[in-house]
Amino acid sequence: MGGVLSTSAVGRQLHGQVVMDYIVRHGPISRAQVAKLSGLSKQTVSELVSMLEDRGWVREVGSVQGKLGRTAVTYELNPEAGYVGVADMGGTRLKLGIADVSGVLIEETRVPLKEGGARAAEQLSLGLGELLEKRGIERGKLLQVVVGVPGVVDRKTGTVHHSPNLPALPGDLEATLRGVLGVPVLLENEVNLAAVGELSQGCGQNHESFIFVAVGTGIGMGVILDGRLWRGARGAAGEIGYMPVVSEDLGPEIKQHGALETVASGQAILRLYSETGGSPVEGVPEIFERAASGDAGAQKVIDKVAQGCATAIAATATVIDPELCILGGGIGGRPELLERVRYWLAQLMDCPVPIEACLLGKRAGLLGALAVALDEVNGRHFSPQLPKGVQEAEVYVNRASAS
Repeated sequence: MGGVLSTSAVGRQLHGQVVMDYIVRHGPISRAQVAKLSGLSKQTVSELVSMLEDRGWVREVGSVQGKLGRTAVTYELNPEAGYVGVADMGGTRLKLGIADVSGVLIEETRVPLKEGGARAAEQLSLGLGELLEKRGIERGKLLQVVVGVPGVVDRKTGTVHHSPNLPALPGDLEATLRGVLGVPVLLENEVNLAAVGELSQGCGQNHESFIFVAVGTGIGMGVILDGRLWRGARGAAGEIGYMPVVSEDLGPEIKQHGALETVASGQAILRLYSETGGSPVEGVPEIFERAASGDAGAQKVIDKVAQGCATAIAATATVIDPELCILGGGIGGRPELLERVRYWLAQLMDCPVPIEACLLGKRAGLLGALAVALDEVNGRHFSPQLPKGVQEAEVYVNRASAS
């Protein structure tokens, strides 16, 4: 066959994925129940469950009463079958976590990002290693690592080719990590992962299309269309910091950070407030506190930032017509900003897109990385490696049959 899978081999892989899906989503579940729900023969299900059990992916967990007084063994996903490492890198901090294959984050930590990301590979490797050691987990049990970075990631090469807020971040971080850790590593834009997090566990669970706008050190957007992350041709979809929606003078900083980011980001808030002549502040939170206390300059700055955010949201909404806009990030989730964004959006649009605060808060990116990591593990271990000529549609048809 020249290395090409036979139809029966592909079918067996597809059936294996269906069986695994039922055990993951409906476990504890018996073989007979899987056969009844999936429409597969009892013999096929029995063989596949035995295979999954032998490989350590599922385990016996109990029994249920069957017909005629018989008992049937039930199975569930073995959460200790493997683990994934996840990370969310911001402009100044690094969040790390370890999760089992059932999707439970069993360890998390947060550390300052050293030297503007120049030592990111070292920090990630050591940090994940410490979390594994803390739980007594062997390195060989680590199946996948997913890292969110504040930059544009070329998925074809895995390189970071644009990260203005972390210029020291190595472009070959993915390849370096893969070599150090010895496991598959995937890099993705941090805001994209936050959007995936909200899709999997947050405000976006019941929406097919929405946008996630993160306002933190900078500003960015994650776009979910038809239930999937939209990355664009070069992985740069959602780089709204460059959206030319403000009428400021175009200085040299515009090309580096973008027109919108100069007026709608954490850095912009600090700069704009200093220009009002206000006394020095410790950071952005203090400016919000001053605004709440009646500081007119602080209130004006927050309103200007909200207007910039609303303009970008309106411009995007007119193109892709999302069901929802989720506002998040270290600054974006603040209720004071959310209120003003809603106000300005109502001035710009006859039917403004609904806006909600990020449900997952500062954990959105980490949970999005977890969702992607589990999907990668599932795809590598349970999805069939289809031969050329077998359409991907077959996979979706079989996945749908398990719903």
